[in-house]
Amino acid sequence: MPITLDFTGKLVLVTGGGRGIGAAISKALAKGGADIAITYTSVDASPYAAQLTSDHGITAKSFRCEVSSSAEVDAMLAEVEAAFGRKVDIGIANAGVSLWKDSHDNTDADFQRLFDVNVSGPFYLSRALVRSWLSLPIPVDGTGTSSSLDITSLKGDKAVNLGKQILFVSSISGLVAMTPQRQAAYNASKGAVTMLSKSLAAEWAHIGVMVNSVSPGYVLTDMIANPPDATASTWVSDWQARTPAGRFATPDEVGEFVALLVSDKQGGMGWMTGSDVVIDGGYTLL
Repeated sequence: MPITLDFTGKLVLVTGGGRGIGAAISKALAKGGADIAITYTSVDASPYAAQLTSDHGITAKSFRCEVSSSAEVDAMLAEVEAAFGRKVDIGIANAGVSLWKDSHDNTDADFQRLFDVNVSGPFYLSRALVRSWLSLPIPVDGTGTSSSLDITSLKGDKAVNLGKQILFVSSISGLVAMTPQRQAAYNASKGAVTMLSKSLAAEWAHIGVMVNSVSPGYVLTDMIANPPDATASTWVSDWQARTPAGRFATPDEVGEFVALLVSDKQGGMGWMTGSDVVIDGGYTLL
């Protein structure tokens, strides 16, 4: 019997799901029958959501959200649940920002912005999702009393299996110091989010929440296809030469691979947790 990826009945939330790798992830999951909630910050993703709905016969909706704001993330998740009439099954923290800049010229704001979006954003989303799945108020009240729960007690006869999943889109920049571009702050933020996924996996595996990350190498997004200047064009050639496969991944290749990772066939829906899966054409081998 052929192996198929069937997400029918699943609701997947993809931050930054209307552009680049995020758009490819949204499309791959929609092709598999999932309903999709897409977040965006600057470019309205409503037309893309409408396209997914039309092309794949699913329901896709867009929601504006600045992922570096916990209040906006909490409000967005409540809005998603109200719009679809059910809870999210899979959360994919894809939204991110990068910066090419010498470290000695990074301002405090430069450095903080990368961590706010690339690390705090995935944490805020994960926290909101798990609180919702545990039927706790989504916002944290700060008192540690009325809206708190000792999840270490959910074992034995109190055990729960939520059957949910979270995936972080990290980067091989969290594994190696990428060159010739200067991006120490970005590299550090991706290293942090990869470790965050492992830490959350350890905390939540026993309640049936699987947390993993995927670390793509260089992908043929707009930045690579249309370098902003001559220096960046030189870098693009260098990146391709350093990749043993001799080419860049396409967004669709990464999107379809992510669909496999979060499917019940791969194990992310029940056994694989705390893993960082590298998809880089061999870049990190050298």
